[in-house]
Amino acid sequence: MRILFVTNQYPTDKTPGASPCIEQQKKSLEDLGFEVDVLFFNGPESRVNYLKAMWRVFWLIQVQKQYDLVHAHYGFCGIVARAQFRCPVVVTFRGSDVFSPRERPISRMVSASVDKIIVMTEEMRKVLYKHDVKVIPYGVDLDVFKPQPRLIARQKLGLSPTAPLILFPYNPHRVEKRFDLIDRTIAILEKEFPEVQLLVVYNKPYDSIVDYMNACDALVLASDSEGAPMAVREAMACNLPVVSVDVGDVVSVIRGTEGCYICSKSPDDIAAKLSKVLLERKRTNGYFVASQFGLAKSALEIAKIYEELLRRSIQ
Repeated sequence: MRILFVTNQYPTDKTPGASPCIEQQKKSLEDLGFEVDVLFFNGPESRVNYLKAMWRVFWLIQVQKQYDLVHAHYGFCGIVARAQFRCPVVVTFRGSDVFSPRERPISRMVSASVDKIIVMTEEMRKVLYKHDVKVIPYGVDLDVFKPQPRLIARQKLGLSPTAPLILFPYNPHRVEKRFDLIDRTIAILEKEFPEVQLLVVYNKPYDSIVDYMNACDALVLASDSEGAPMAVREAMACNLPVVSVDVGDVVSVIRGTEGCYICSKSPDDIAAKLSKVLLERKRTNGYFVASQFGLAKSALEIAKIYEELLRRSIQ
């Protein structure tokens, strides 16, 4: 089966940190024997790029008949994938395309016009008003994300061997990630831990993120909305403590893991939970939890969807 991924985010030399989870999903499906190509277009740069991508999809599938199925990643990309009617269309909704009031109506429209919907969480399914929806978060590459000695990771990155390090793995200019709360939290923590450092890490090569995960003492998350944040799953795979607000599926992922905490959207509470982590400076046993979120498991679930849709299309 030949699959065409359609996405407006994908790792490139210029943006190596742009949704590496999609590239990893592509590789995991290829390991199962699928042929997967990627149509990446820079949607944020210009709306015209959406029109160009729609024409490209129409040409490749409706005219040249090169693919058996189209899998769009992100709600808006479902519109591009639906520029043809010869092949089934699967759309993976990722979070903001469902929770953002501006994007939600478009995503609901897209969900009504495609053949199968994948979401990150049960909450997303409810927002879309759809029942025939599969909840399949992106998988974690457990061959890459795994525990390593903290000191070695710090030496590799040129970081202090002793300073408390907090990881914020998002672009601070993305308003929904609430860097304002994190900034105020660090100011509070500095009173107790004068040497504490906040590492803001984004748009880095995929393989380097694991070094930051292993070098830091905690990952902090204070977003207004999330689907199934990959950073939390990757942190768990590295045994890195997580301090997060109750957002997306974080509670279900870290529940019962000693050293991980759910906090309110209060800098005082976030700082209090981080203080507990920094006083103990222990690793978690999160890798055992993360093992259920591996790439192979999610790829097998997606493969079942592909095969089901292919059977329908040839009947």
